[in-house]
Amino acid sequence: MKISFKDIEEGIYKAKVSQVKEDTGPYGAFLRIVFTVLDGELEHYRFTGLVKSSSLRQSKFYKWVTNILGKEPACEFYTKDLIGKECLICLSKQKKFYSVTDVQFIQANSPDFMIDHKSIKT
Repeated sequence: MKISFKDIEEGIYKAKVSQVKEDTGPYGAFLRIVFTVLDGELEHYRFTGLVKSSSLRQSKFYKWVTNILGKEPACEFYTKDLIGKECLICLSKQKKFYSVTDVQFIQANSPDFMIDHKSIKT
């Protein structure tokens, strides 16, 4: 069998949240959010985004949660509420691996939503 290897194309992909796990590293606690791509060449592939959980509304975590849910979260929020939600993920190469560097909201019934990165990959 002959196999040809190629790089993943960086850009925006439609995905859903498939897992949220708490983890710790040298800089403290963080969340490991696993996204599954829903269509295109990378359909069913899983990619991870790391984000420090923060209660600040100005944080990256708050932005991601808002974009995944499609609305601002309630004052009390459970990370399990993210599971199964669809969103757009921005994949970027980080050293040798690809990871989720941003999360965007999918606007319902609007094929012309604005994206400030590359076009969606399907």
